[in-house]
This record gives sequence, structure tokens and C-alpha cells, in this order.
Amino acid sequence: MRFTLILLLILSLASCKFLEFRSNDQVVAEVNGYRLYEKDVRNLIPPGTPYQDSIMMLQQYVNSWSLKYLLLAKANNQLSKEDKDVEQEVEDYRNSLIAYRYEKLYLETRLDTIVHESQAREYYMTNSHNISLPNSVVKGRVVKISNGSPNLERIKNMYRVNSLEEIDELENLCYNSADKYNNFNNQWTDIATVARELPLDLYQCENELKTNDFIEAKDSLYSYFAFFTEKILPGNTPPFEYYLPKIKETIIGKRKQDLIRKLEKELIEEAQNNNTIKTNINDYPQNENQR
Repeated sequence: MRFTLILLLILSLASCKFLEFRSNDQVVAEVNGYRLYEKDVRNLIPPGTPYQDSIMMLQQYVNSWSLKYLLLAKANNQLSKEDKDVEQEVEDYRNSLIAYRYEKLYLETRLDTIVHESQAREYYMTNSHNISLPNSVVKGRVVKISNGSPNLERIKNMYRVNSLEEIDELENLCYNSADKYNNFNNQWTDIATVARELPLDLYQCENELKTNDFIEAKDSLYSYFAFFTEKILPGNTPPFEYYLPKIKETIIGKRKQDLIRKLEKELIEEAQNNNTIKTNINDYPQNENQR
């Protein structure tokens, strides 16, 4: 198989902001008659890229571009005529793509994406017995503070406070001396999200939650304090607020399905009324002797 690959490039020594190509030829590479032009690669290299990096980036792109046509040539040589006949597949894909785009337009002009709280609560009340949590969900806070902080012991003694005044005092202290304070916007949060704030994995956090409403951990640089004002363990029903985004997604998904079914029904009825659909099906019952 003939393969011609011509790299026609020189990096300007005066400036690394862009590539200069040899003479006035606009062809950067050629493979079996397919050509890659300067205009196709001109914007690939960000301004200021060093010489060697520019060469490497361009070479990688040219190799990727070349492989596409090398593979095509190999396939044309090795596959049978029947294997290379893709007209039906291409037509099927084209038809599917056009139909999909029309369905998308149909939904965009008709789909109601507003889910009222009353609708969401009705869904939750009806289906909550079938919903269970794979991980614990919690409400709480996490503090990360340097082991050398003069306020380490004070925060350690305060991070489990509950009164609003004490929480305000804790937050002010954390903002001034802690490396990180996160209360997750006082929303229900998956314990996996909390685990990413700690030097512990999900399994370790779940074990701690079974018996405690707090977690303390430490590494060579920082101390970590997590306190949970509320928690729901795996296998239990998630709270409505936590599950609300999923409920909205489910309700909207069902509306989409209903609209598509409505579209399909309308198309069939319209075609039948216009005699667009012609069938040759005997729908009269036959007795056993006529079969």
C-alpha cells in the first residue's frame, strides 16, 4: 500500500507564537492522495508554545490524521465487496439522525420542564417505598486545619456545637484560621462527597457513621473534624430534599416518553386517514378448516 507522508514545517526562530511552513506550499501532509492543509493545523498550536512542544503536537496530530486514511486503505484492500457495501447502513444512520433531530425539535417546542413541588411530593409519596440509599446521606460540616495552628484545640472543642450563636462563632473562627470549612450549604450530602474532604475512604466513613455522628482524622500536615447534625444510613429512604433532583429528572423523562408516544400515534393516525400507509394484511378471522 502506497503511503506518502510529507511534513512541511519549520518553526520560526524569531517567534514561537506560530508555525511557518516551508516555501509557499499549503500542503502539510499527504497520504494516498488525501491532503492535510496548512489552514487545517494553523490554530492547533497555542501562541507561545515552545519549539519542541510545537513540533511534537503537530507530529501527533499528523499521525492521528494519517492513521485514519491508512486504516481506510487497508480496509479497502482486505475487505470483500460485500463487507465494503455500507450504503444501507449509511442510509439507516442518516434516517435515524434526521428522525432524532425532528423528535428533538418536537420535544423542545412542547415539553413542559417545570416540575412543581406538589407534583414532586406526590411522586415521592407514591414511590418512596421503592427508593433506598446506596450510601449514607448527611447534613453537617467539615473543618480542615493545620496541625500547627494555634486554634487547633479550640476548633477541636467547638466543631460539634449546635446553637446558632456557637455555630456563628465556629464559622468565624474557621474562616480566620482553618484551611477549609465546608457545611455543604446546609443541604443533604452523600457521604462520598464528605469522604473527599477527609483522608479517609468511603468505607471508613460509613463505618464511623454506624456508631458516631462525628469523624476525627489526621495526617502529617492537617487535622480534620467532621460533625453530622443529621444522617440517614444506607438502605433507608432518602429525604425528599435530597431526592428532589432525581424526581424532577424522572418526571420530565416520563413527559418526554409520553410526548413521543403522542407523536407516533398522531403520525400513524394521520397516515391512515390520508391513505399514506397501505397494508396487505388479512385481518378477518379464519376457522381451523380454512387454515
